[in-house]
Amino acid sequence: MEDRPLLIAAIDRLRRGGALAAEVLLTATDWLGQDGSRGTPSSGRSVTWTARACRQGGATGVGRGATMEEATATALALSATAPPDPYAGPAERQDVRTAGLGTCDRRYPNVETADRLEVLELAERAFDKTRESVQLRRLRYRQERTRRSWASTRGVEASETCTRFELEGTVDVARGRGFTQRLASRHFSDVASLPFGTDLRRRAEPLAREGVGAMPDLPLLLEPRVLAELARAFAPAFAADHQGFVAKRPHTREGARLAPPILHMTDDAGLHSGLFTVAFDDRGVSPVPLTLLREGIVGNRYHSPETARAAGSRPTGHVVDGELIPSNLVIRPGARTRNMIHAELGDLFLLDTPPVIDLDSGRLTGPARVVRVAGGEAAEGWEVVFDLPLSEFFEGITEFAADQERHLGVDTPTGVWDRVRLTSAGA
Repeated sequence: MEDRPLLIAAIDRLRRGGALAAEVLLTATDWLGQDGSRGTPSSGRSVTWTARACRQGGATGVGRGATMEEATATALALSATAPPDPYAGPAERQDVRTAGLGTCDRRYPNVETADRLEVLELAERAFDKTRESVQLRRLRYRQERTRRSWASTRGVEASETCTRFELEGTVDVARGRGFTQRLASRHFSDVASLPFGTDLRRRAEPLAREGVGAMPDLPLLLEPRVLAELARAFAPAFAADHQGFVAKRPHTREGARLAPPILHMTDDAGLHSGLFTVAFDDRGVSPVPLTLLREGIVGNRYHSPETARAAGSRPTGHVVDGELIPSNLVIRPGARTRNMIHAELGDLFLLDTPPVIDLDSGRLTGPARVVRVAGGEAAEGWEVVFDLPLSEFFEGITEFAADQERHLGVDTPTGVWDRVRLTSAGA
């Protein structure tokens, strides 16, 4: 391992400073970014050391810094005054698979300036013929390659390299209906081949036409992009150290019922080529696949080494920057295709911008945007307001389509919500 001498030196510094157990993570990222096809590209390199020192009784300090000396000194100083913790310490030794996950695009060194400019120009060109009420305000490209190396006093050493390519577009729409949307992948070809600019324009144009009069009572279609955003916002509630509404659900013999049986959601940080796939997390733990919702019933939780010891379980490999973070999420699809569902429903609303999920109270609240579809064409946008328990929202999902799409690390189908009539923000 290329960084092994540096990691061993850091472990030795922590031991000499009084740590009985120690962990060290070295993260180095090379990046390149550009705003618009006519912008000036910028690049750089960032290095972050994370050191964890554990003293007698489990008193633990965590230090971060740009240098080994800064991170280890901070960790030792904090551990000297930290309270004891019987569950503290590095994870037990295990095998870490660092090959075969498809998280590094081998083409990274060969992505040329012309390739990057073509991606930006194609996205910009999609807005050439849009009306004045719809404007591409900002388009940003970023590529990065990150090497993560980790070691602990338990004799575990691991290293992996990952790549990431991302496009971010901000669109201004009349009457303040603008939005920002991202496209990201481990592989350049995924970002280069998808019509990002066309997707932005198609989403923006109906929002420029504001619905007037009485709002019709129609079913609501949850597109994959929106379901992905909701799933990403919802999943942190399954962290073992989160004491929000999932942890407070009344448990029965079969578990805590949160949603109808059609809702089945899993997390897999080892998914091949997934956006959040890693060989090991920040605590050196190889991730395991988890079933978060098993046909509507609360299943597994995300665990760090500490919460796992307290629960008599295994750490799940989801610690990032000191927090338990979801990885690649998958919502199980249904039986009928999206086109079949569209044909049956007729006119409908599409949820364009979802409301906010309060993970403490378990409510879906605040303003949201929907687009009315009439005769198969997007007609106009409406502002609506949500205020209901998340469990009631889940119960209103009557069907998932068979088709799946991947959006920012979430594989999800289209959903149909037909439980509570939408209320216009102006009503």
